[in-house]
Amino acid sequence: MLIDISVAFLQVNGEGPFGCLVVLVIIIVIAVALDIESKKKRKALQEARKAYEESLSRLKSDPANPNLRQRTLQLGRAYSNLTRNRKGVTLFDEVALMNDINAACAGASSVQTGPLNSTALSIEERLSRLSELKAKGLIDDDEYRNRRQQVINEV
Repeated sequence: MLIDISVAFLQVNGEGPFGCLVVLVIIIVIAVALDIESKKKRKALQEARKAYEESLSRLKSDPANPNLRQRTLQLGRAYSNLTRNRKGVTLFDEVALMNDINAACAGASSVQTGPLNSTALSIEERLSRLSELKAKGLIDDDEYRNRRQQVINEV
């Protein structure tokens, strides 16, 4: 149909068969350029999706890592933006991304804040550490007595 329109246009302008060939070549060049651009967009979308899915996989193995969680969210936003032809990320996209991230982090119930678990140390070690904290002035006498009593009560 596009060729028929081009031929009709050229006949009206009196360009003849050579003009028709030029228009046909231009149409082919435009079609090829559009196809190349479409392939680039598909490739970018596939790469963004792959990066997002890989980050979700890494997050499953380290769900308490806040930096990895943030990176996964950034990759997800980039992927969502590409799915919407670079017109931004919607609220629905944000909810979907958080659902993905929360599902990947389902194994982490909480983040451990202290370097040592109190049950991993022996009673003597815990009392010694408590004495060190008091000696350094990091806890007062009342706190020392309360914590010491807690440790002794666990025996």
